[in-house]
Amino acid sequence: MIATVTSKLPVTEAAAEKCVRPNSRRDRLLSVKSARLKQSLVLVFVTLAVSVAIPLFAAQPRRNGGVVQVPADAGSQPPLCDPSLIDATFAYFDPPGGEQTVTFYFQNKGNVSCRLEGPPNPSFAVDGHSMIVETCPFCGRNGRSDPTWGQRQDNEVVLAPGATTAIDMNWSSTGTSCQWADWGSIFFNWMEASDWHKLTDFLFIPSGWPMRICSSVRSFGYRTAADSPFTEEKTPAIRVSVLPKTLYSDERATLHIELNQPAQSSVKPVGCASLYTVRHTDPLQTRLDPLRTEGSSRVDSYTPEQMREDKERAWPQWKTDFKRECDIAAGRTSADAEMAASDLATVTHIELRTAPAPDTKPAFLSVATHFDVLDVDSLPSNWGEPVKGIRAGLSVDEERFTVGELVPVHLRWKNVNASDPLAQGECNAPKPDLEIQDSQHHVLKTIAPNYFMCNIHGWGPFEMPKGKALHTFQQLTTAPGRVTPFDASASPIFPSPGIYYLVSVWSPYILDKTGPNTPLAGQIGGGKLGGIYATARSVPVRIEVMPSAER
Repeated sequence: MIATVTSKLPVTEAAAEKCVRPNSRRDRLLSVKSARLKQSLVLVFVTLAVSVAIPLFAAQPRRNGGVVQVPADAGSQPPLCDPSLIDATFAYFDPPGGEQTVTFYFQNKGNVSCRLEGPPNPSFAVDGHSMIVETCPFCGRNGRSDPTWGQRQDNEVVLAPGATTAIDMNWSSTGTSCQWADWGSIFFNWMEASDWHKLTDFLFIPSGWPMRICSSVRSFGYRTAADSPFTEEKTPAIRVSVLPKTLYSDERATLHIELNQPAQSSVKPVGCASLYTVRHTDPLQTRLDPLRTEGSSRVDSYTPEQMREDKERAWPQWKTDFKRECDIAAGRTSADAEMAASDLATVTHIELRTAPAPDTKPAFLSVATHFDVLDVDSLPSNWGEPVKGIRAGLSVDEERFTVGELVPVHLRWKNVNASDPLAQGECNAPKPDLEIQDSQHHVLKTIAPNYFMCNIHGWGPFEMPKGKALHTFQQLTTAPGRVTPFDASASPIFPSPGIYYLVSVWSPYILDKTGPNTPLAGQIGGGKLGGIYATARSVPVRIEVMPSAER
């Protein structure tokens, strides 16, 4: 499937950040909420899909670039935007004068006009810890907010369908009292009531862009978005495709990104370009995440801001190599990146920030994307016969593959109604083994489960619930020398073209609750491992591996 670029985002002010832990988020929001309530103001904001808006002006209602501008006291106003109908992108850079800026672009994807209202409420973190940073909406030269900012015309905007708006957030990056930040979470109150559980959240992790905050974080209301990325272009700046073409929710996907020009801002770029995904992860959250490319490398700092950070910041010991992630080296025009299909389903844009160059602002290229990801439970489960209340199943995406293709396999298991409590580890261990048979059902090999990408904390085992089907994903190779990106350690090579059968074999353990947890007393869990309860097998699933010329 192909996603063509729908927009190009010129260099504009922007700097966004990432995720705030729930406790720091709540504390920050409550303090903001308290300050706002003193002015009897209820901030209004849109949902995760971020909408687009523009300042309100006194005078008669008018249109400007698709944004409906109305007086603040225009009587009956459109409702607040539905967060699920608001699209958003980000940009960030270092403008002249020792400042850093983050810009949010919002577009109304709905069919009716709607309203956005209120300033951003940022919260930042460094080295995994929250920070205290003051905010200053509609900040004056004295460093204080306009006391009537809640009634200002540009604190609110009405968006026609398809209209866009922008709002900037900036701070000084020079001074005597400064803090470094790794990421931030920026909240908008686009709900009819001040409920911190319902604030729209934008999570931002800048890649290779050190944030140095030496002042309060300032914002100045909604503005026109002449630099908006939500404009159609005849010649796409970026093309994005994905493999495999048919994706199920527990699989891994490979994104291929192609640029129509090198990933740089001038003829003398330095360092690296950065890739991001913009993900609408739930109705109230949008996030800008770095997209690590295959073959990415760690390089020395290459911008003045990075070099200053290396000298001035008190880095934790595990980060003192002063290396930066390099997604796309300056001059390259393509890259591949891998991500979970379940995450890919939430991606609304892919953004590229070009490699920096002396005295030249980087450019942002934005691609609107939509990827269809199918529910893995829509595949035939091929459950085997129940054995003492447990079952094993197995699914494949297709029945025929050519030499060189990967074979996606979904292993399934279920505690239907076992008579004994069954043990289950942190990573759903034990998962089923995968048995490979030839055309005569002779076993060729058995592949143990892979726990790749699972963080083990030493907790468990726990009691496995009854009635819940579980599944895991593996990829098998059909040609020598190919290593799968997701399951390299569990990638058998089929010996030759032919007919094969795949079987899921599950042998869970009994959960022994009679003694202290093992191997360490006091370990978090519900008991210790007992003996094997029983072994269940799936129905053998037939696949055919064909010479590449035959398909």
